[in-house]
Amino acid sequence: MRALVVRRRAQTEINEAFEWYRVRSPQAASDFLDALERALESIDAAPEQYPVVRGRLRRVLLERFPYAVYFKMFARTISVVGVIHGNRHPSNWLSRAAP
Repeated sequence: MRALVVRRRAQTEINEAFEWYRVRSPQAASDFLDALERALESIDAAPEQYPVVRGRLRRVLLERFPYAVYFKMFARTISVVGVIHGNRHPSNWLSRAAP
């Protein structure tokens, strides 16, 4: 089984999104974290089920929130490299596709 690792940049994006929702609605912020947790659990359980969007980069969309979790699979790890809002320019995730 591979270890699931959330990279620093992805964690920063999670924190920023959580804070944005928290200021507007503590319940929305909690729901965001719940949706993220479900996505991470699903990635951990069966990462191959998610589509490759470029190179090794795969994506899962969050339920109810306009965010996608971008990750790469390696021999020993699954590396979450981004949690990016769907309205962001593709360059925000394309740059993370490099090996």
